[in-house]
Amino acid sequence: MNRRHQAVGRFYGLLALTAAIWGVQPLFIKLAVREITPVSLTVVRFILISATIFLIMRWRRKTPLLPPLASLFPLFCMGVTGVAVNNVAQFTGLQYSTVGNATLIASTTPAVTALLAVLFLRERLLPIQWLGIAISLLGVLVLFSKGSLEALLHISFNYGDILFFCAQLGWAAYMLIGFRVMRHLSALATTAWAGVFGALTTFVYGLFTGELHYAPLSTAGMAYMAYVVWVGGVCAMVFWNLGIKAVGAGQAAVFLNIMPLMGVGVGIAVLGEDFYWQECFGAVGILSGVYLLTQARHILHRRNVRHRNRYRAARRRMHA
Repeated sequence: MNRRHQAVGRFYGLLALTAAIWGVQPLFIKLAVREITPVSLTVVRFILISATIFLIMRWRRKTPLLPPLASLFPLFCMGVTGVAVNNVAQFTGLQYSTVGNATLIASTTPAVTALLAVLFLRERLLPIQWLGIAISLLGVLVLFSKGSLEALLHISFNYGDILFFCAQLGWAAYMLIGFRVMRHLSALATTAWAGVFGALTTFVYGLFTGELHYAPLSTAGMAYMAYVVWVGGVCAMVFWNLGIKAVGAGQAAVFLNIMPLMGVGVGIAVLGEDFYWQECFGAVGILSGVYLLTQARHILHRRNVRHRNRYRAARRRMHA
């Protein structure tokens, strides 16, 4: 039993480390886009990530490198939404907004994904989950408007924060499509091929917009790139998948709450970013809403258990 607890504890440690890695990652992206355009960073990042995963697949020799033809279009859609839209929007947003806001808005992923699942997959949610989505999105609005009613009425939001939310829409779509693709394709192959299609799509977009160009990186720039590719990309994804396999997606999702804490902390400590009381209210709304959404069934289960226990205790007193 002790060994089992120790093993689970190690996986909890991996999940916490992964969330911390992802929480710090926007800082390295913000520093990297000072030397390279968001489009160029996205292309290079996913070429390297996909190449690394293909090498891992080749070494393991357990899964075929080529996907079935039926999976090509869904993989292309994953590349467009989860790589091109998500990364370019997030990387560009970091030129206009803060690392703290990037990680806070990223933590709305469960709420945005659940909403898209209801709209496009006709999934059903419990009333408490709808409440969680509403509170979470209200927190986003507070974050967008900095608590200003005038900004809300005139839809005068920070451009970077809007891009962060667009990035989350892209990521939510990526996850919903990926859930179906991975019924027939391994997680490694899905990630690698979505990365290839995303890099190609972003490359074409960059050619047409003129945002794709080569720029020699400084030593610091190469270090930022290495973190974004291999630490925040490959290592974090492997750690996350190991953690989910060991403790389950529900428990793993709780660790994502570390991300905004890390993001806000490093933004203030390293970049001297400001964090006002209005943003605190927005953060509380987002995290509270996501907690209600992801833990709704556990909350209701605990409540039902309490009610059952009270009912049984009352009956025992009546018969005593």
